[in-house]
Amino acid sequence: MRGFLIDTNVLSELTSPVPSLRVRAFLSAQSDLWFSTIVLHELNYGIELLPQGRKRNRIDSAISKFLTEYMDWILPVDSSVASQAAVFRAQMHHKGRNLDLADALIAATAKVNGLCLVTRNVQDFEHLPIDILNPWESALHHPITEA
Repeated sequence: MRGFLIDTNVLSELTSPVPSLRVRAFLSAQSDLWFSTIVLHELNYGIELLPQGRKRNRIDSAISKFLTEYMDWILPVDSSVASQAAVFRAQMHHKGRNLDLADALIAATAKVNGLCLVTRNVQDFEHLPIDILNPWESALHHPITEA
């Protein structure tokens, strides 16, 4: 099977005091996991919003460890991803739907690199032509097809 692009909420789950067993099992069973630079932005933004204290330090430490371990599996936003994200946003605009820029860039990263997006927020991506997997439900959503 091809690889997986991990969304922010999946990584955030791993920093919770009691992470979902399904999410942990899914990630442990995979050998081809990828991440977007946009996810790094979202994680760091979340840390910056937290007040100083143990929780912030714990999460910051977990993110730093992640970066050290997975730096070679972080995909950049290049011109192909930027162009695909623009196509996705325009398609959704024409359908009367709003697609957040960060979500468009994450979805485009999955599409351009032939990866299945792993996220809890299926509803944010389900109208796009990408495979989506929710590890909390272990449900695979296939791309939409245009009539």
